[in-house]
Amino acid sequence: MKVLILAALLCMHSAVTHAATRAAPVSNSTASSIEEGLLPPEYLGQCPSGWFKKGSRCFLMVTSKKNWNDAAKHCVGQQGSLASVQSSDEYNFLQTMVTLSGQSSAWIGGFYFQGAWLWIDSAGFYYTNWKVQNTLKYPCLQLNSNGGWSNIYCKKIYAFICARKLSC
Repeated sequence: MKVLILAALLCMHSAVTHAATRAAPVSNSTASSIEEGLLPPEYLGQCPSGWFKKGSRCFLMVTSKKNWNDAAKHCVGQQGSLASVQSSDEYNFLQTMVTLSGQSSAWIGGFYFQGAWLWIDSAGFYYTNWKVQNTLKYPCLQLNSNGGWSNIYCKKIYAFICARKLSC
């Protein structure tokens, strides 16, 4: 039943935003159900099982909780990185992933280093959506399900979002 609800919510999100992708599932069983036909195949694109396409990238919502460094290592093990956010449309997509997975926040790939905010995947840090910008002694970014992102202590444990480029 949760799979059907998730699929229905994902379809509604796409209709509202006219996005060409869907949020990632909460588990591999959800991904299998989606691949079996609950969502149209164009939303799977060339993404690995359990990942969902948005633009030219694939995203994975990981609900097992880790600190920022361990989350980053996990994403590298999945041939990706913690997600960068390049536009408001992409932010809305990621926020929907976090909300639909039942999380209140998730790590993303932003970090503060030598006077500048950077993305771990080396993308330009041009789009911002600060809810709260704490003192710079908190160098890691979390996306909040209720809007925006904030920088917090990197050793806290949260769910996280991985991203990778589409496969050829």
